[in-house]
Amino acid sequence: MSIADRQNRYHGCYVPATSLPRRTVHPNLQAEAAALRELSKVLAEDTGMALRSLLDIAQDLCRAGSAGFSLLAQDRTGAAIVRWEAVSGALSEYEASAAPRDHSPCGLCLDVGIAILISQPQIVFDRLVDKLPVIAELLILPLYDGARRPVGTLWLAHHDSTLHFDSDDVRIVEQLAAQLVLAMKLQERARDHSHALALFQSHQHVQQSLLNYELHEERGLREQAEIENRQALRFKDALIGEINHRTKNTLQVASTLLTMQARASSSTQVREALLDNAARLQILAKVHELLYSNADHKQSVFIPQLLQSLGDALRQSFGRANPGVTLEIACDSIELPTQDAVALALLANETITNAYKHAFPNHSTGTITVRLQRMDTALCLRIADTGTGLAPTNGGEGMGMSLIRTFATQLCGTLEMAGRGVGMGTLLTLAMPAPTSNQLASSP
Repeated sequence: MSIADRQNRYHGCYVPATSLPRRTVHPNLQAEAAALRELSKVLAEDTGMALRSLLDIAQDLCRAGSAGFSLLAQDRTGAAIVRWEAVSGALSEYEASAAPRDHSPCGLCLDVGIAILISQPQIVFDRLVDKLPVIAELLILPLYDGARRPVGTLWLAHHDSTLHFDSDDVRIVEQLAAQLVLAMKLQERARDHSHALALFQSHQHVQQSLLNYELHEERGLREQAEIENRQALRFKDALIGEINHRTKNTLQVASTLLTMQARASSSTQVREALLDNAARLQILAKVHELLYSNADHKQSVFIPQLLQSLGDALRQSFGRANPGVTLEIACDSIELPTQDAVALALLANETITNAYKHAFPNHSTGTITVRLQRMDTALCLRIADTGTGLAPTNGGEGMGMSLIRTFATQLCGTLEMAGRGVGMGTLLTLAMPAPTSNQLASSP
């Protein structure tokens, strides 16, 4: 039976999980963050136990009766099957059971290629009747490896007909699926490269929050979510190309691993590139830390606090190599939507980093000043240094300048960069629209 035939056969028996309604009460984000921190600890200490821990977390956070990981495999005849590799909850006694791919809800999910919700699975898949406890609803998410090949599914089941999955359950399962793919990838690398496992196991003190709370969530209407999600994935791919696009909730882990690899590298160029990318990921993690700390849970970022945190990190990174350079930061009381805050912080990071690296050769002294002001309906960012001034571009721009222009475009801003005279340094000016209170209230 072809994929099209199977989808036609079950047409109307399932719905895309992205269409589910939100919860009537706010999700317990603190509980989610605590659970993901615990999962991070398990991943760092014993990847073999991560799968069991992940299923328990999924079942608890989504109030499901069962949770499981299904693996795509072949039977002795070479026919495609779906095997319940690990199961927790009411269906745990059926762990290691297998079913033909064409007659499995997991097979249907892999055919569709997106997360789906199936109501009354026993009615749709007659092979389940009289074999399993009653399943009222089944939420299934497809899993893919780094080459976008299907490897299996992560699923949750309700056995109580009064309970229903919602969009928050989908978000949680997507976050856990990213962790599951990461764990599988780490196990595979550990088998082929023993040093990769040693590096990961040495990272036992990672306790910071991995909850990448809706970084690229919809800015306005819900139907724009899919478009914004694709844009967010492309943005992250530009910064961390080797990280799978579905691991958007592993920023802190990825940053730490890049830092560890930089320290182990004998190449200065490789080490600097790795540290630059690690710093960019740390900025994204800091934005979300500020989001979580908002008492009113507004999805906006207080920019003075973000820029001061960025300045502290840059002083720590470059202070030893540039003891004579002073970094001064001043910012009006400004809040920005999440995506604008990310772009602004990354632009400032690239500009200040370039100044530290190139404006003060031979341990010269000087000052880097950062000033963000509100001017009526616009914001004006000025970053100036007293260094050597702009160097000739030789017909091209480096990656740092390319990123600066990219972030300025995302902010709908007007960017100007010019020398202030021979030996007087460089001035970058960015003018961008100031957000309205309506934009802040509806920001993603």
